[in-house]
Amino acid sequence: MRRRRRRRRQVAYESLLVPGLVLLVCLCLAGGLLLHFRKKKTEAQDASLAAETAAVETTVPETEAETETEPQTQEETESPALHAWEVFPQNGVVLTAVNARSSAEGDSSVVGVLQEGATVAISGTDGVHYIVETENGEGYVARKYIIPELYLSGNHPPFEAPSLDGIDLERPMVALTFDDGPKAETTNRVLETLEQNKARATFYLMGSNVSGENNDCVKKMLELHCEVGNHTYNHTYFNLQPLAEIRPSVREADYMIEETCGKLPATVRPPGGGISDEASEELKTLGLPAIFWSIDTLDWQTKDPEKTYKAVMENVRDGDIILMHDVHPETVEAAVRIIPDLIQKGYQLVTVSELAAARGAVLEPGKSYREFWR
Repeated sequence: MRRRRRRRRQVAYESLLVPGLVLLVCLCLAGGLLLHFRKKKTEAQDASLAAETAAVETTVPETEAETETEPQTQEETESPALHAWEVFPQNGVVLTAVNARSSAEGDSSVVGVLQEGATVAISGTDGVHYIVETENGEGYVARKYIIPELYLSGNHPPFEAPSLDGIDLERPMVALTFDDGPKAETTNRVLETLEQNKARATFYLMGSNVSGENNDCVKKMLELHCEVGNHTYNHTYFNLQPLAEIRPSVREADYMIEETCGKLPATVRPPGGGISDEASEELKTLGLPAIFWSIDTLDWQTKDPEKTYKAVMENVRDGDIILMHDVHPETVEAAVRIIPDLIQKGYQLVTVSELAAARGAVLEPGKSYREFWR
């Protein structure tokens, strides 16, 4: 009896065990599949996230790379664009006594003092300074104070006639010219008056004066569409000084002006109006026409504003070239009246080159011009 009961129980257990095992297996399989799909989903999400991250990581370096290349491009742009005459090494002549420093920094130590007129060896340039040899090694000097020998020996390019836009060829016109400057204290007043009256003039500059606070005057001249001319470096009289002094005095003035404003003078005004056949030949070689005047105000002599004013207003005619000197306060007093009064009288105030072009004149190197009357 007991055996029967035990057998029944065993059979009952066995009947329950099989379905239970089946159920357990199913549950395990279901759990495994669930974990599998969750893993796949996670892997897919991770892959998507990785792809997005990779895209971001790819974009950032590209952006950074572009940013990093900008300074390189800027440096390439700012690298000194050498002129034809900037071939190194070569010698140069010191225009004025100046310190040579150990680096391009203005407060760096002085490694040598270069004396005016001395010849120095130039090994290169950084676009702002010349790198020169001194007794104590390499030194940096502002370009403006050393003129390379290849520049000294060079000549002007062919003359290019200016644009005549805004000039009425049928109306009368004159060219005001100012010599011996620039001098900030007085020249600026002339420039202000020209600007106020929308007029132009030609300034014949002495190279030795193109420095310090006067530099801004020269730049302002070009901003107002005025003309800068050459009046030699130190007022060299072409008919009195040795012929050998003409070239350096002219080219040194060219250099100071061009280094300051980037513009090379197209004409020269012989100091004192002195000229000779030999000097004219030298100017022809240099490639410069000589500009004189048809009205001499004698402002430098009288230093009387009223006499200067009358010298112009009582004698002016269409095509005149008028001589004044912007370094004298008395001349400036006259000029601030002359400029608006000439305009009121119907004259256009133009540059020398504009006046020549308006009258159909082709300025030739070595030739002299005093007026451009009809």
